[in-house]
Amino acid sequence: MLLVSMLFYFLVSSWLILIIIITTFVIYSAGLLLDFISKRSLVKQDLEPEIATVERQQSQFKKKRVTKWTIIIILGTLIVLKYAPFITSSINSALAYLSIEAKVPILKFVVPLGISFYSLQAISYCVDVYRGVVSAERNYFKLLLFLSFFPTIMQGPIARYSDVKETLFAGTAINSDSFVHGIQRIFWGLFKKIMIADRLNSLVIAIIDADNAQFAGSIMLLGAAIYTIQLYMDFSGIVDISLGTAEIFNIKLPENFRQPFFAKTVTDFWKRWHITLGSWLKDYVFYPVMLSRRIKSLTKKTRKKFGKHASLIITNAIALFVVWLCNGFWHGSGWNFVMYGMYYFTLITLALIVEPFMEKVKTILHLDNHKILLRTIQATKMALIIMIGELIFRVESIRKILIIFKNILFNFNVSELTTDLLARFKFDIGDAWIVLIAIILVFIVDFLKERNINPLDKLNSLPIWARWTLSYVFIVSIVVFGAYGNGYTPVDIIYAGF
Repeated sequence: MLLVSMLFYFLVSSWLILIIIITTFVIYSAGLLLDFISKRSLVKQDLEPEIATVERQQSQFKKKRVTKWTIIIILGTLIVLKYAPFITSSINSALAYLSIEAKVPILKFVVPLGISFYSLQAISYCVDVYRGVVSAERNYFKLLLFLSFFPTIMQGPIARYSDVKETLFAGTAINSDSFVHGIQRIFWGLFKKIMIADRLNSLVIAIIDADNAQFAGSIMLLGAAIYTIQLYMDFSGIVDISLGTAEIFNIKLPENFRQPFFAKTVTDFWKRWHITLGSWLKDYVFYPVMLSRRIKSLTKKTRKKFGKHASLIITNAIALFVVWLCNGFWHGSGWNFVMYGMYYFTLITLALIVEPFMEKVKTILHLDNHKILLRTIQATKMALIIMIGELIFRVESIRKILIIFKNILFNFNVSELTTDLLARFKFDIGDAWIVLIAIILVFIVDFLKERNINPLDKLNSLPIWARWTLSYVFIVSIVVFGAYGNGYTPVDIIYAGF
């Protein structure tokens, strides 16, 4: 498995494979050093209580220092390789704004495959060893496999060492169940990627990447909806392929999606969308900020002065700001990604502020007694929030983003949606029907999962003739109706770019 992962990485990234090998060596050494410091401290626990206390404090200080410098090395490598052009060009823009003639050379480096993903996995391993969640791994090659495992290297999911160590290194033989379930998951991912995401790509480019000033707000909102669908189908489809590939080898990876478009709130959405990134930011950014001495001190002061609710909002807002700034920058080196992070930070913070008021409104209007109405309001609100967020995510120019929002607010013009829309964007009616039917099928599957019904379990429980008939129909549909071949431009995996 390690040899295949190394070969896969080398074929894509050539000599840049050295960076992931060195990163692994850094966290391997850090883990052993942390383990050594902990064991040395335990040996001295039999000393006099006062001396033992001092020894524990010194041990904790040493472990913190090792962990801090390890994180600095990993993050420093990530920042230099991935964000150097953004940082240097931003400095030049600031100097020009201040009428300073000096210029900083624009630094550009070749970015290794999956560096954003394996860097987070490396940091989580180091922190978990420091916290005592996992023991330090003494086999360097196991850690190298953990960081470079080929199904996850391109776009996750972001696994933690504690999640995968049991199955990743077990070497369990492939059996009929693991093979069948893995292949089924792979084909479901191909269905979403090839039949929906790739087919929608030309439409997304025609609407969002064109001169946005010429389109009414209604067209741009439609483009946002189409891009949101494309992104979900592409990202979740490739993750299905990753999970299915691992499942063939009886390796269990964490789920990355859980029916995100059934979310009722923004917070709920981020518990369902890119779950492993959200979970990582919560455990390794949000909680450390909230539990820091300064935030604890601020919590006490604000609670005395403003009350419990206000104190909670202030301290949460500080931690959430850091989390969403990290979330934005993690996705890419552009101001649109910073805006994307700040967009969700603002929405979640506002939700915290108005929560008591909204609960009173729900009680006064008896909305809990009108569940269909409440769910419709929530679904409409979340659809708009998600689509606007994905617009910010996709459009790199802040000027273009502002033009789009201006048209949505002041030049919506619904009549443009009724004109010959498909012909205008050169999107075939046959393509439209294929995409629509495929999206409905994905929605039905997600709806059943939301009701705790697994369609694959239902499929596998059918008689063999029915199971094979449905399977062949599904596979042939992908072959016949998939977007590939002459006339289609190959579409890169979207999240592999982050």
